[in-house]
Amino acid sequence: MNKAKRIIDNMDRENAAAISSVIGTIDENATPLKQARYINDILNTAENMNICMTNTMRKCGGCCLSANAVRIAKKLYAKSDNITEFLNLLNEADIGGRNLHISDGKIIAVYKKCYCNIPKKVDNLNKNYCECSAGWYMRLFSEVFEKKVNVEIVDTIVNGASECTFEISGF
Repeated sequence: MNKAKRIIDNMDRENAAAISSVIGTIDENATPLKQARYINDILNTAENMNICMTNTMRKCGGCCLSANAVRIAKKLYAKSDNITEFLNLLNEADIGGRNLHISDGKIIAVYKKCYCNIPKKVDNLNKNYCECSAGWYMRLFSEVFEKKVNVEIVDTIVNGASECTFEISGF
């Protein structure tokens, strides 16, 4: 399933129908460029219709996380003596952007570059797209710690920052 279709499929039916009635549907085999434009249309239309896309985008972000990455992260956590050691092992394993650290009781996750292809294809991508990355981190750390964690977006490249920064708490 392409990412644009997955976003629509993760919305509640009423909102998905409302947005689709405005922007149409996307072909399952749409090119990455068409998907990126369609995703931006989804997010912009949702914003104009006052439809909150946070949960939808976070669900989609969780879908981008591989089961193998979760399995490896759980093994690394099990053999770690503390959170700092765990984050260092994740960095070494290249899980989470290689820039994870602890500060003031929160995990700080930093992407020095955007790992997703969608923002690279569309100028002025709707800032709500980055909730996808927040969802990726939410799923990763919620599964590792076996409890729901909170993820806050501090800033992102899509917003014009030089890097993406997320704070994870509640673990």
